Amino acid sequence: MSISVSNAVQTPEVPEETWTAYTAVVKGKGSKLAAVFQLSPDESKIEVKAIVDNADGNWDEFVEQFDPQQIAWAVILFPYTTTSNAIRSKLIFATWVPDTLKRGSFKETIRLKSSAIFFGGELKKAAARDGAKQYQANGPSDLGVRDVLSTVSKFEHDSIDMASINRLSASA
Repeated sequence: MSISVSNAVQTPEVPEETWTAYTAVVKGKGSKLAAVFQLSPDESKIEVKAIVDNADGNWDEFVEQFDPQQIAWAVILFPYTTTSNAIRSKLIFATWVPDTLKRGSFKETIRLKSSAIFFGGELKKAAARDGAKQYQANGPSDLGVRDVLSTVSKFEHDSIDMASINRLSASA
């Protein structure tokens, strides 16, 4: 049995600046809300698209980073407070595979969409080691602050202080 090398998928490189952005969020003690990553135009590496500070209203800035014609990944340190004033920060690794993504052919569209999971592998493994919850978004509505909150707070025993969520997003 032989395997055709021409059909093999090349894993994109994850450069040092990508790891630095990842670490800024994961180990940044809450100063950064998220880092968003994208494929380089030649699909040879995963680049930093944006680093979003943790400040009031910045969830909307974070969501604006996702292009409906590109796959992307994000590491998010999602902050919220419970009604008993417990401060929480949940780590999330999000994979963005937009339903609207289109390429020149159906085959190319499917190749890119299915590659999103594979291409983010090194970052996804690091996030799993750091205890991140996995989250997949396929459209802007999947990135709503309340949708993400429902995933990260699934096993929260205390009620969520919604004022802490409303501060994240002007559209919450």
